[in-house]
Amino acid sequence: MRDCVIRSVGWHAPEESISNAELVKVFNTWAEGWNAENADAIARGEAEPKPLSSEDFIVSASGIRNRHVIDKPGLMDLNRMRPRLPHRPKEEMSVQAEFALLSARKALAKANRTAADVDGVIVASSAQQRNFPAVATEIQSALGINGFSFDMTMACASAIYGMQLARDMIRSGSADAILICCPEIMSAINHYRRREVHFIFGDASAAVLLERGDREAGGWEVLGTRLENAYSNALRSDFGFLNHTEFEEGDNFEPFVDQDGHRVFRDVIPMASGVGSALIADLGLKPADVRRAWLHQANIRIVQMVAKRVLEREPDADAAPIILDEYGNTSSSSVLMTFDLNSNDMKPGERGLMCAFGAGYGCGAAVIQKR
Repeated sequence: MRDCVIRSVGWHAPEESISNAELVKVFNTWAEGWNAENADAIARGEAEPKPLSSEDFIVSASGIRNRHVIDKPGLMDLNRMRPRLPHRPKEEMSVQAEFALLSARKALAKANRTAADVDGVIVASSAQQRNFPAVATEIQSALGINGFSFDMTMACASAIYGMQLARDMIRSGSADAILICCPEIMSAINHYRRREVHFIFGDASAAVLLERGDREAGGWEVLGTRLENAYSNALRSDFGFLNHTEFEEGDNFEPFVDQDGHRVFRDVIPMASGVGSALIADLGLKPADVRRAWLHQANIRIVQMVAKRVLEREPDADAAPIILDEYGNTSSSSVLMTFDLNSNDMKPGERGLMCAFGAGYGCGAAVIQKR
């Protein structure tokens, strides 16, 4: 089996951002208007009033203070409260492929690699813009890469799932280098009129290039990976190709993100920490042998509690860096962004744990070592 290394990571977040104060102002204006319009039904007990949000509530619930988005005006439009992304004819590049290229090209440039150096492209994200042709194949074509390409999804854990697939192919000899793209336009799937989720997500695109280790010195060797799933409806989105067959015009159907936050919190912490701890043990290592945990930026309390359990010590900023205060939850791209922003100070021989978890439930972990 050949060594597999992370050669580079590239990522992109849109310039436009929305602060908690801006988000709360729009949400509360809408909620107050809805409550006024439905005052009689509320008084009769036929409807529940919409609760108001606040900056303190958001920070307390998540640790998020800001998020970057692909279309701020659409989200700030009280009558819309969702992105406005005009339809593109099929002759033009899709929005998601275009978004992915912003990070993919950065990853290739950082590694000093060209299309000729890459054998395949995997799009690993929470959702793809269409069912077929694969968004990965569109990206592959735009970059001029010869070889294979396919889409896959395991929600916020998608990047690690893609990494295990790529690592297995590289170690077995069926590929020398694979580019994994995680373009997450989560503002399009979020529900901005639900208090419990309206603040969670941001948009970002990340890409990671994995290749065989004997091509060049440096990089991060992927020592091992571990994946685990447990079915749950606690975090769900019903967007899908059967939607138009299930519901009629006027039906009250909302296929956006829906979650039971308390249940997710209760379920995910032991699952994610268990997967990370088991991987460390499988590799014959101890928590003290792992300097840092780059975790999916879902929620600050989840990050801190998973890190504490896996590393078996208090997670300070060095042990468990946080970026969700600025970027929010960017789904599968977040673990790659956190790694790229918080790894340059590590020395050869030092190890870290990448761990991502999300809807499904799905959880993936990778232990990596700087060469």
